[in-house]
Amino acid sequence: MVDAGIHWTLPKEYFIKINVHSFYLDEPLPNGNRSGIGIVFRNDRGTLVRMITGSLRIQGRRLNELYAMQHALRRVFFENYNLLELETDHGETYWEWMRSNEKGVRPEHQYVVRQLNTRQDDKNLALDVTVINEESNLLAAYLAEYGAHHWTSMIIIKGIFGRVRELWFNDMGLGPVDPQFQAIHEEDLEETDNDGDIVNAGFEANVAVVLEPVVDQEMV
Repeated sequence: MVDAGIHWTLPKEYFIKINVHSFYLDEPLPNGNRSGIGIVFRNDRGTLVRMITGSLRIQGRRLNELYAMQHALRRVFFENYNLLELETDHGETYWEWMRSNEKGVRPEHQYVVRQLNTRQDDKNLALDVTVINEESNLLAAYLAEYGAHHWTSMIIIKGIFGRVRELWFNDMGLGPVDPQFQAIHEEDLEETDNDGDIVNAGFEANVAVVLEPVVDQEMV
């Protein structure tokens, strides 16, 4: 299924939506990485369930994306999620997978495509795979770019930070993330004058990020 929408949309009720993006560079970055990967897991309310960022040391844009999708399906298998919507903005990768039984695939892609077909054929799994517009996949694309510049392996992110917060807010229609648009608790007000009137309202966004290496075990 191909979706021409230009913004991220909620999955169906009870479904988990997985957005995947990866890229490959002909010339390496200063840290030696040539690839980036971003995977975003969200529930039917749009809440961020899990994010993965980092680098795959695999050569080729399409091969990277195939492995990114395969890794996403591996993660949700261990979490026992059975209702899934998988979105990618790589149309060529999507069609190679979907037409693999009738047209075959490149020799270097055969293993991972067989793995993807095995997951798709699982009778206990409801899986919708969709090609989306790049504008619908900005958060996954950002995580791929971020991961390429910061990590040499895949990393699970448990917290929301910086640009991730902004992109998520935009996807959800939650407005600006600038502190002036955020309400704060009264007890967090920092300064008052001699009469007790507030002269400065302090604000500090929650930017805590918990990182851990990806392991092929149950999602934590």
